[in-house]
Amino acid sequence: MNVQKKSYHHGNLAEAVLLRAAEVIDEHGIEVLSLRSIARDLGVSHSAPNRHFKSKASLLSALALDGWLKVRDATLAAAEETGSANPHIRLNAMGRGYLRWALTNRALFRAINHPDVKRQASDELNDAVDNFSDIVRSAIEATRRAGRHADTSLEALTIFTNAVPIGAAIVLSDSLLARLMPTEMEEEALIAQVVDLVVPLSEIDLEETTG
Repeated sequence: MNVQKKSYHHGNLAEAVLLRAAEVIDEHGIEVLSLRSIARDLGVSHSAPNRHFKSKASLLSALALDGWLKVRDATLAAAEETGSANPHIRLNAMGRGYLRWALTNRALFRAINHPDVKRQASDELNDAVDNFSDIVRSAIEATRRAGRHADTSLEALTIFTNAVPIGAAIVLSDSLLARLMPTEMEEEALIAQVVDLVVPLSEIDLEETTG
């Protein structure tokens, strides 16, 4: 609770409300979520969250958009941070960026994938998803032109490439499924190995990333 109060006192009540909403959904279920209970948890007046969110539905819509934009930005930033035009290096980094964000923000990742949260998707979110999907598809197509699974259809390759980091994030974020996974490996090493399976880097690629 102290963390949420600190966030609010720094002037970011909307962000604190979204963060707490994700935690409530993750810990207790969407049925118990309410603006009044969040206000109580944050130590603010019961009407304070209404300045930003008029209803539970608008809160869920904002939560879905906020989480999606954050994971999108983390994914694209990872590619830009490579400073490379090599399509394999960039796509590999995108996969790592997505998976790293999901595992760092487990509660928000699980919350935005909740069916009831997805049902509140706004037109803005749908447009953002379409735009991001086009970017990812173009990145995948670039690796295909560069020889990665060149004989596989773009449609199948796109499904496969997306399924690995998304599926790994879901498995590793699920408290039950994660029990089936090895725990001795450091998280960053695990992320790298999982993504390398779907977007492998050649020796030349590796020399570029370390050069």
